[in-house]
Amino acid sequence: MNNYIETDGVTTVEASVEVQLIKDSDYIVSYCPALELSSFGKDEEDAKEGFEEALSIFIDELHKRSTLEKVLLNLGWGLRKLPIASFVPCGER
Repeated sequence: MNNYIETDGVTTVEASVEVQLIKDSDYIVSYCPALELSSFGKDEEDAKEGFEEALSIFIDELHKRSTLEKVLLNLGWGLRKLPIASFVPCGER
């Protein structure tokens, strides 16, 4: 899933992460292990929309608090500095 998220009207964050859809009773849970972030819905489309909203809120809040780098590093992400600085989920370095 690729998402482009406006964080302050100038900066755009590109997030390419794995999102699992898991049936749980009458709901579908959308879960991203790399971010430890989840949402749910009554069907797959609803779960995907809920996850995109949760991801947007997650990124916006981290940006407002200037903690995006710290949180990603705490989640096990690595910082790749060349050719351009980017964060890479653990296991993809």
